[in-house]
Amino acid sequence: MAEKRIKVGMLGGGMMSQVGHLPFYLNDPRCEVVCIAESRPSLIEALSKQVGAGRLEPDYRVMLANAEVDAVILSAPRPATGPLTLEILEAGKHVMAEKPMAHTAEQARKLVEAASARKLIYAVGFMKRYDPGVQAAKALFDEVCDDGRLGRLLFARFYDYSNSYAHPIPPHTRPAESRTGRFDVWELCPDWLPEQYRSAYPWFLNAASHDVNLLSYFFPGDVALLSAAAPSEASVVAAFTHEDTPVSLEITKTTAGRWIEGAEFLFEKGRISLSIPSPMAVDEVASVVMERQENDGKPENIASGAGWCFARQATGFIDALTGETPPLTSGEDGLADMEMSEAIWRKISGCA
Repeated sequence: MAEKRIKVGMLGGGMMSQVGHLPFYLNDPRCEVVCIAESRPSLIEALSKQVGAGRLEPDYRVMLANAEVDAVILSAPRPATGPLTLEILEAGKHVMAEKPMAHTAEQARKLVEAASARKLIYAVGFMKRYDPGVQAAKALFDEVCDDGRLGRLLFARFYDYSNSYAHPIPPHTRPAESRTGRFDVWELCPDWLPEQYRSAYPWFLNAASHDVNLLSYFFPGDVALLSAAAPSEASVVAAFTHEDTPVSLEITKTTAGRWIEGAEFLFEKGRISLSIPSPMAVDEVASVVMERQENDGKPENIASGAGWCFARQATGFIDALTGETPPLTSGEDGLADMEMSEAIWRKISGCA
């Protein structure tokens, strides 16, 4: 007997849903997209041509009340992501929600508790952990730290200097109108944050959350924040320590014509570098280079797999729903990242 296909609903039919989510769930034989909740007429028309008018629902609450829907992929305006995730969980649906999962640790904790109480899978959309190059870098980093071939780890840095995709966005339909109905939203800043930082904080959560997530991927649960500064609204730097190794996080805005994001790991006898492509570069994966003293520092390109991180993320969520493997960023992981982000801003604002 064939296994029951997972019934998936999509909440939101905008660019990211069309480009980064919907195609991969439509093509996975283990699931069926039974509903797309989207209220804007131009998007309803475009999506109806792709999936059939019977699968479009203007009122997302109707979709959440549909007992047939097992899981929901949420791609909505960032301020609404938290409250919509809570509604999805309270409706008894598993969820994969875009980042940031919320805007404060308190909000994020409420979501994690809601998922836990109902024994639901809650994944946060940090798709870069699914990039084959990122995974190859993580595997190499762990191996080198274990076997000691490059000596002691001296320094690590994570950086993201990009302010635009710097790459053409795959074809999609842009809405011809604004939403007539608005989603509920939560506060965009913790209540302790001084007014002067309240515009930069949401930007940081959007721009830097992937890099905070990558830092915690390479150093799970064992980094301590030493200091943080935001000399302007467009720059943040934070210093951490992992055992006796300094780790830095550098975030700023630049439109340099290319996407500039990655990580470096400096050892006594070599270096590993990770360069991450634009999220819209569907045919690219992160590149990994190792340089070793014993090889005269000649760059060695490290092989990795293929596949766009968004496509692999969708596969990963279905894997989680079928019980094969857990999501690479669970709600609990996302909460830990949110707590780290708040700690950075407590240092910046002097509210530590």
